[in-house]
Amino acid sequence: MTLHHPDSPLHHSNGLRHMRRRAFLNRTAAAAGSLLVPMLHGCSRSSATKADLGPLAGKRIGIASPHKVEILNDLYAEMRREAERLAPGVEVVIADGENDPMKQLHDMESFIAQGYDAVFFLAPPSAGLDKIVARGVAAGIVMVSHGASPATGATQNIVLDQHESGRQVGLFAAKWINENRGGAGEVGVLGNSADPLLELRAQGMKDGLAEGCPDAKVVAEVHGHSIELGASGAANMLQAHPGLCALLSHADDPGFGCFTAATEAGKTNPDEFLIASCDGTEMVLDKIAEGGVYQATWSYLFPYSAAAAMRDMLRAMRGESIKPTRKQIGRLVTRDNLAAIRRMCENPQAPENQAYFADSAVMVYSDTALASPEA
Repeated sequence: MTLHHPDSPLHHSNGLRHMRRRAFLNRTAAAAGSLLVPMLHGCSRSSATKADLGPLAGKRIGIASPHKVEILNDLYAEMRREAERLAPGVEVVIADGENDPMKQLHDMESFIAQGYDAVFFLAPPSAGLDKIVARGVAAGIVMVSHGASPATGATQNIVLDQHESGRQVGLFAAKWINENRGGAGEVGVLGNSADPLLELRAQGMKDGLAEGCPDAKVVAEVHGHSIELGASGAANMLQAHPGLCALLSHADDPGFGCFTAATEAGKTNPDEFLIASCDGTEMVLDKIAEGGVYQATWSYLFPYSAAAAMRDMLRAMRGESIKPTRKQIGRLVTRDNLAAIRRMCENPQAPENQAYFADSAVMVYSDTALASPEA
C-alpha cells in the first residue's frame, strides 16, 4: 500500500502555502484511490522525548473525519506528531467522510469491522452514531469523540466550550462596534444548523453582541461550514444588507470565505468593517497578522487538544483507565496577543509547555460521562 501525507507537519506562514497545501491534499486524495489514507510518521520535534507506553507496535488508530477543513488538517497533523513521539509503531489512518454523514458512519463501521484498536471521530449526533459507538466499545475498541456534540457511551468525549467561545467573539465585536461605529451597527452571522452545539456557538456570538452592544442588530444569518459556503453566504448577506459592518462566523473556514466576499465587496478598512470567527487556524491567524478586516478568532488551542487526545488514546489502548470527558477551552486571538499564542502553540511537546495540559484555562477533565443530544 502506498502511504500519503494528508497534511504537512509544518505550520505555514502565508496564504500561498495554504493554497499549495490544499492543492496537495486534493492531489493526494485523487492518487490514493481509497477512502482510507494512512498517515506517515513524520519527524518528531527535537525537544520531545519518547515515553514507554507498553507494547503498542502494530496497533491501529482510525480517524473518521467529516470533511477536509483547515482546522482538522492541523488537528490530525499534531496527532500524528504525538503518535510518532510516544508510539512510533502505531499506524494512524484517516477516512475522509466527504461531507456525507452516512459515509462517515460507514467509515467508522469499517474501522470496527477491520479490528482497529481505536477510532477517533468528529461526527454529528445521531442514533446511528450511538449504536456504532456501542458496538465498538463492546468489541474492546477505544472510541473517542471530538465532535461538537458528545456521543453516548464513548470511551472519551472531547467537547469545546461552545457558547462561551462564541460569546467572547460576540463581546469583541460589540467592543469594536462601540469604538468604531458609535455603539450601533448591522451584523451578519454564519452559523451551522447541522449540529445543535455548533448552533450554540453561533448563539453565543449573538448573546455576546447583545450583551456588549445592545444597539447592534443581527440582520442576517445563514448556514455555512466551508470556505465556499462562507463566501457565497457572506456575499448574499452583503448584497441584501449593504450597511453591514461586521460578519461573525462560527468557524474559520467560512470566516475565511467571509473575508473573500467582503474584500470583493470593497470592505477593506479595519476601522469600518470587522470579521471574526472561531477555531484558530493558521490561515486566519495569518490574516489577523496583516492588520486588515479579519481581526479576531477564538483559538481552541487544538495543538494541545490533539496531543492530549493521542496521549489518552494510547493509554486506553494500553489498558489504562482514562477520564470519560475533557472540555477544551481556549483563547481569544487578536493582533495584540497573536505572537504569544503562536509561541504557545508552536510546540506542545516542549518540556516548558507541559504545564498547559494541566491548566484549567486550556483544558479540563471530568469523571462525568456525557450523552449525545439524541439520547
